[in-house]
Amino acid sequence: MVEETITTSVDSLIDLLKSVDKIELELAANKLGLPNNIVQSWVDFLVEEKIIGIEYKFTTPYIYLNKANIKKASAIETEDVSIDSFKENFEKKASDKQISQLQATDLWKNHLLQKMDKKKQFFFREARKRGFFNPEDLWSEYKKKMIAM
Repeated sequence: MVEETITTSVDSLIDLLKSVDKIELELAANKLGLPNNIVQSWVDFLVEEKIIGIEYKFTTPYIYLNKANIKKASAIETEDVSIDSFKENFEKKASDKQISQLQATDLWKNHLLQKMDKKKQFFFREARKRGFFNPEDLWSEYKKKMIAM
C-alpha cells in the first residue's frame, strides 16, 4: 500500500524554520501567505511544546527551530509503526484464528472506529484550542480516510 502524507500549513512553517537560522515572525507569516495572528497562535503552541523557540530584539519577535527537540521527535517517529503495519498484523491474527476476510474487514473497521471514538474528544478540544473553524468537517474527512485504508 502507498502511504499518503498529509501536510499542513504548520508543516510549512517548520520547513521554513529548517531553512533559516532565525526569522522575524511577521516575515515568516508573509512568506507563508498567512495573517500574523494565525502564525502567532501556532508559534505560541509550538513554543509551549518546545518545538520552536522565540526571542525578542526590542519588540520584534524572532522564531527559530529548537533543533534538539526536533532530533528527539525524529528518533521517536522512526520507532513508530504505520497504521498499515497494524492492519497487516490484525489481518494476520485474524487469518491465524481462521476468521474470514470479510469478517476480518468488519472487525478491523469496528476496532478502528472504537479507537477513533476515544480520540474524538481530544481532537475537538485541540481543534478549538487552535482556532479551527470546522472541526466537524475535519473529523469527518479524517474518519473517512482512516476507514478507507
